[in-house]
Amino acid sequence: MTTSPSGTTADTAASGGHCRVLIVDDDPDFLAAAEASLHARGFAVERAAGGLRGVFLATQDVPDAVVCDLRMPGIDGFVVAEALRADPATAHTAIVACTGRRDLEARAMIRSSAFDAVVSKPVDWEEVALLLTSTIAARRSATGA
Repeated sequence: MTTSPSGTTADTAASGGHCRVLIVDDDPDFLAAAEASLHARGFAVERAAGGLRGVFLATQDVPDAVVCDLRMPGIDGFVVAEALRADPATAHTAIVACTGRRDLEARAMIRSSAFDAVVSKPVDWEEVALLLTSTIAARRSATGA
């Protein structure tokens, strides 16, 4: 793990530095916006157009976090999250749901799923960066990574 100029890994993680994030969504405009926004906040970002591609990329080169849309053709975000939790290589990865759904039923489903957190579209990327940083740090401390 890389340390920041002040010598602490927490400072590096807080700025998003050296954290790799995979964005999984079927909307190419959202993927481009997510990549640009998170990259500007210090994250290394990879994009996956759809759930199946997201699972494949995450298991090939494990990211620190995955931000995943819920509604996608093929396999949806819930299936992506369950697949990543079931694989020992990605079980420790922070997974954040990203959805336009605001209804209570959807929120209850997300809380009882394999996701660590949820953000709503339209996305506040500063909020997402902070959420990713804290979720990644929590996963790392829980697994001793």
